[in-house]
Amino acid sequence: GFTTLSERIDPDELQDLLRAFHARIDKAAVDCGGLITGFLGDGAMILFGLPHPMPDNAARALQCSIDLYRSVDRWIASLPPALRGQLGFKIGAHFGPIVASRLGESHQHITATGDTVNVANRLMEVAAQNCARLALSDTLLDAADFHGAPDGILSGPLLTQVRGRSGVVTVWFWRDQNGPGQAATRAEMID
Repeated sequence: GFTTLSERIDPDELQDLLRAFHARIDKAAVDCGGLITGFLGDGAMILFGLPHPMPDNAARALQCSIDLYRSVDRWIASLPPALRGQLGFKIGAHFGPIVASRLGESHQHITATGDTVNVANRLMEVAAQNCARLALSDTLLDAADFHGAPDGILSGPLLTQVRGRSGVVTVWFWRDQNGPGQAATRAEMID
């Protein structure tokens, strides 16, 4: 709803909303040891394992996704009803190798490319298509050695194609059992 909202509200109010949103992204990333490689308007890419890979990158990425979900969900719930009803969010999280590059001449920035980045991005679309907010690949869950959590509900698996990619991806949807969350079907926790 960000594009529609940006058309309707004052630019200064929109800037304040983005600052508050970006602050939550920044806190979740820093708290879990992630690196934000860039804010993309109303989104961001958070990478783990830069500059050096760590054995718990997947677990930290998963925790960051859950922390970010909770933070943004609470923040949206705290907004005035007129704004709250227009905003939502999607998080896609995947694990695998990336190509990190420093691009640009006069203004350099770090960017990541590769299949892992593409799948994570497409998982947000899968979340939207399934009325979910947090879509996790089984690759991430396996690498994080995730066996379910008492304070969250994992639904799935969904075997799905993602746009522009051959083969299927196994996707799970996580939601907070204590928060408003999205309208997802309860499923058994992974054991």
